[in-house]
Amino acid sequence: MAQRDVTDAFEMLLTELERFLQETREEAAEASRQGKYEWAQTLLTQAQQMEKFIADIRAKQQEWQRLIGKPRRQRKGKRAAKRSSRGECTSKEAYRLPILRALSALGGEASVQAVLQRVYDEMKSRLKPADEQPLPSNPKEPRWRNTAMWERHTMVNEGLLRNDSPRGIWAITEHGRAYLRQHGG
Repeated sequence: MAQRDVTDAFEMLLTELERFLQETREEAAEASRQGKYEWAQTLLTQAQQMEKFIADIRAKQQEWQRLIGKPRRQRKGKRAAKRSSRGECTSKEAYRLPILRALSALGGEASVQAVLQRVYDEMKSRLKPADEQPLPSNPKEPRWRNTAMWERHTMVNEGLLRNDSPRGIWAITEHGRAYLRQHGG
């Protein structure tokens, strides 16, 4: 397997793990709404374990990058992956303030769909053509949504968003509100 194939495999694995984590959180939220608190807690515990597992995979991904250094050029004759080049897409960080503004406008917490709809409404004039293209790993999901979800993950790690919100719900923290006031809210 070529070095680039391994790099792509890490990306696809992490995308699918994040998707599964999100589904688990949504299922826990639904169980909680239905009063199935033990099941909701079981799912939240599983989600916490998944978060650690994902962090471990990210660490292994970084270790792999250090091990191989700069990826080599793909050999002729091999089919190129449908990955975007650096600069071809809107940066992950560009989603930060729109996510915080959306959550603030929605009362501090809201469903992933509601947040992402507001983020899209705010950012659609700034999105690049590649942002609207589907992901190679999920042809039904545009790249911008996946990028926004990755930024959400970073924001949780930085304490701007809650890490204990029910599955399918994003929620801002006081630190996130302060960040928004300081940087453009």
